[in-house]
Amino acid sequence: MKKVLIALLMIPMILLGQNADTIQEMELEKLNEYLFTEYALHKNTKPLNEVATEDFVLIAAPGMIENKKQAIDGVENLSISSIHVTIDKMITTEHVGIIIGILEMKGTIMNRPVPGKIRYSSTFVKEDGVWRLKARTMTPMRMQSSKN
Repeated sequence: MKKVLIALLMIPMILLGQNADTIQEMELEKLNEYLFTEYALHKNTKPLNEVATEDFVLIAAPGMIENKKQAIDGVENLSISSIHVTIDKMITTEHVGIIIGILEMKGTIMNRPVPGKIRYSSTFVKEDGVWRLKARTMTPMRMQSSKN
């Protein structure tokens, strides 16, 4: 009887824990998409400036490493008419969130057509209860991806 009672008492705690993970993932998903959309489509660098850590690093194609200022200044090279952000995989812990997905944009970067699909990885860290973007990689895709 005690085991049944303990199991019944544990169910709400387990469900709440799963719910918290789901909420955290939804929060990260929306933040990730918001940062891409505001930056690339609307050329609004304020959200990136506020959310990215001071030591933020962007690894952009073709392997260039940019700091926060360089990434923000790079918005001037964009002319994007549409954007679609998908997520293939999300890994979260209490203080780290990693999102891996595909970014599809139409437009130009440095007056050249944007690659059809760009594989990205966004790494977020939680500081004082707030998600901050720590690093991002962006690599043009040459082949179709398989979701894992």
